[in-house]
Amino acid sequence: MTDILNNILYNFGITSTFSRKLFQDKATLKEYSKSNEIFVEGKKNDLEYLIVSGVLHRYNFSEKGDLVTTGFYMPNSVVAPHFARMNKGKSIFSLQTLTYAVIAEIPVKELDILRQNNKEFRDFGQRILEAELSQTYFNEVVFRSFSAKERLLTLRKQFPNLENLVPHNIIASYLGITNVSFSRLRNELMRK
Repeated sequence: MTDILNNILYNFGITSTFSRKLFQDKATLKEYSKSNEIFVEGKKNDLEYLIVSGVLHRYNFSEKGDLVTTGFYMPNSVVAPHFARMNKGKSIFSLQTLTYAVIAEIPVKELDILRQNNKEFRDFGQRILEAELSQTYFNEVVFRSFSAKERLLTLRKQFPNLENLVPHNIIASYLGITNVSFSRLRNELMRK
């Protein structure tokens, strides 16, 4: 698993062996079974997360108590930065595994020190922020203006094979449609 983490860090621009070792010394690799809560909306959380393997989703509960999926995290991705997912010291969403997952967890304070003292980590932080901002705008401006069919086709491009890995009700929630509508839409697309 360390080799996989090394490759992920390298792909994020942390290319020196020294810098990757600094991260690994401060981070903890944790294994999670399916349906494990990593952190919960409204609770304190002081970690940053790099997804090594597995599929996770972020979610909130609606006023009616329905679970609403607001995003997915796949292998080789970073969960939204701590400062962006916290409000008054508490998480603005929950994070849960949808499959078995391995996650590198590092205390926010430790990653902040790495960013302050190491250009590779400063650049890494900048790239993560840019990617998060780009994805947020895409979801807010483009994705939400699409029809359900366009949203599903876009999701399939973003996350190939996701439909074979996670419960369909989670995907339907993310798309903003019912499970029945999702099933009909999938059948319609299969017929084409």
